[in-house]
Amino acid sequence: MIKFRTSAMMASSLLALSAGTAFAQDRPADPPAATASQDALSEIVVTAQKREERLQDVPIAITALTGSDLENNRVTNLEGIRDLVPNLYMEQALTGTTTPKMFLRGVGVVNQVFSFDSPIGIYFDDVYIARVTGALVDLFDVDRVEFLRGPQGTLFGRNSSVGALRVFTKKPVLDEFEGAASISYGTRHQVDANFAASAPLITDKLGFRVTFLSRNNDGFQKDQLGERWMDNNIQAIRASLLYKVNDAVDVVVRGDYMRDHSKPTQPSNFRFDTDNNLFTFERTLAARNVNKVEPWGVSATVNADWAAVNLKSITAYRALKYRNAEDNDGREAVRSFEVDRQDLDEWQFSQEFVLTGDRLAGIDLKWTTGLFYLHEKNKFAWALRIFAPPTTQFFNQDSDTFAAYAQVTLPLTNRFNITGGARYTFDKKSLVATQNLADGTPNPSFHFNDSITAKKVNWSASADYKIAKDVMFYAKAGTGFRSGGFNGSARDIPSILSGSFGPETVFTAEGGAKTQWFDRRLRLNVDYFYTKYTNLQQAITQSDGTISTRNVRAKVEGIEAELTAVPVNGLELSGTLGTMKHNIFESPNKLPSTPKLQWRLGANYELPLGEKSGTVRIGGDVSHTSSFYNSANTTPAARVDAYETYNAHISYTTPDERWQFTLSGTNLGDHVFNAHTFDIGNGAIAAVQYPSTPRRWLMTVGFKY
Repeated sequence: MIKFRTSAMMASSLLALSAGTAFAQDRPADPPAATASQDALSEIVVTAQKREERLQDVPIAITALTGSDLENNRVTNLEGIRDLVPNLYMEQALTGTTTPKMFLRGVGVVNQVFSFDSPIGIYFDDVYIARVTGALVDLFDVDRVEFLRGPQGTLFGRNSSVGALRVFTKKPVLDEFEGAASISYGTRHQVDANFAASAPLITDKLGFRVTFLSRNNDGFQKDQLGERWMDNNIQAIRASLLYKVNDAVDVVVRGDYMRDHSKPTQPSNFRFDTDNNLFTFERTLAARNVNKVEPWGVSATVNADWAAVNLKSITAYRALKYRNAEDNDGREAVRSFEVDRQDLDEWQFSQEFVLTGDRLAGIDLKWTTGLFYLHEKNKFAWALRIFAPPTTQFFNQDSDTFAAYAQVTLPLTNRFNITGGARYTFDKKSLVATQNLADGTPNPSFHFNDSITAKKVNWSASADYKIAKDVMFYAKAGTGFRSGGFNGSARDIPSILSGSFGPETVFTAEGGAKTQWFDRRLRLNVDYFYTKYTNLQQAITQSDGTISTRNVRAKVEGIEAELTAVPVNGLELSGTLGTMKHNIFESPNKLPSTPKLQWRLGANYELPLGEKSGTVRIGGDVSHTSSFYNSANTTPAARVDAYETYNAHISYTTPDERWQFTLSGTNLGDHVFNAHTFDIGNGAIAAVQYPSTPRRWLMTVGFKY
């Protein structure tokens, strides 16, 4: 099978290479990017519609963060973009240091294992990531992050029913050597070490890039023996090779590997833990505690630009090894709720072809069409101890997805455009499940073998009108789709069926404005959205500790705004606003992680000290989040009260801009809340809470060449 996937990747690359060599012509000039002077905002180029466009010309709600934006706001990990994106909630997932618990516009996923798909499609360098486990990556040597809000049912499709998160790493250079490195020291002996280098192997023809990342600390929590938990023990490496065949064709081959062996956040029992401290806890010493997250992957991306058509081929293979076990209650006398085993082995193969052009049949018409294929295999074993030695369930799930899509934009005038698109998706999941009894022998009465199939057509339509050069209004409507599945946390056959869930479909209508004012000194983008779910997938923790999913009807509506301004040279102000009003029709419960109001205000000021003295940069921000529930089980213990967080930093850059020294602090008010809650059986089985991250300081020395 490995041989087949490797051959398919090479064949895809060679096909585009041969075609590009035969028909190559000069590549069209790239659109302008980041060319603004000191007293204006830089233009940002995105590929949210599978083509390069100015952010302000794209008629969708999108947050785009360049590498400079990430550096200036001291965003070192993907978790740090939370307050920079309206109506986004993001924390570390339950027991997962490098796995996100992510909700956008009120919709996300709580259980991150194999049977529940995220409605936010995650893409690294245009490769779709089927499992979010291990996706909370560090952002050193990253070119940009794009967060598309709203259903992306046409161009991105499957499991992007509420949005798409896209991360782009930097490509190798072909002309000269460049490098960067940083070392940081901070709270709880935090030590971060990052390194990146790129160099031409053959000038203007072949280039190589490598990035190494490491994050470690001693941990913020203590158990009754004084052992520390909630630590970091993470290393990662990325490498890429860029081959420029000619002026029209290039190939990028990438590989990455991450090793996360952190001792993740542990639960603190809030009914029996009398010290009322989320950072101290009692654990059952006999319980297993394991955490190993090891994702890796390879991909090949071929770009071929011809006179009127661009072809992109993206071929990728990814694999994930996940091992987890933990004590979820901490009462050794009863051992009421322990995960003895969660073992996941997953791999995926994907292939996508994208064709784009600006003319069709002699008409000025921007068009995009493509094909997408994904095969994913999950092997999952798990055992949950509730008062007694557990049974062990074994699940084998195969998923196959095929999609074909197209989108066109017709300029009716030089100011007015209309856009329409459609996507057809065929999705099939097959599940085989067996069980071993507590003594390790197979259970002959436990055998499940079934499959579900979905065939979906999603569509989108939008119109945009520029009333001035830098003022555009737009309206958009469309649908999205998240695949259904079986209950992968079941411990008996009836629960597999009763907890199964159908595909999630969503309709969204939104409108907004993208504006720039005062010679690009101020950028203000706003939008209003209305989303209706006919069968929203809602995960509920059952009385036996398992998680089941059901389909309900729900709606979410709100307002989003993003502001960036340079009122005077050297001073940059920024802000975001998100509001949400939501309702579940069949349930008194609330959507989890859905605050009614979120806002952020930030400022960065750059003070030149003189031509030979360098530059000082001072920055900070404050964010507000109104109250919400951290799970779909809206018990009082799951409520999170409104809070604010404060961050600040100061840095000095040497005159040659090669060295930078930075002191930064996050969550300076040291506000801690219950990021996750289990309150099962009124505490008889489990009554625990997991803390959010406390205050942290970090001193960083960086070097660029």
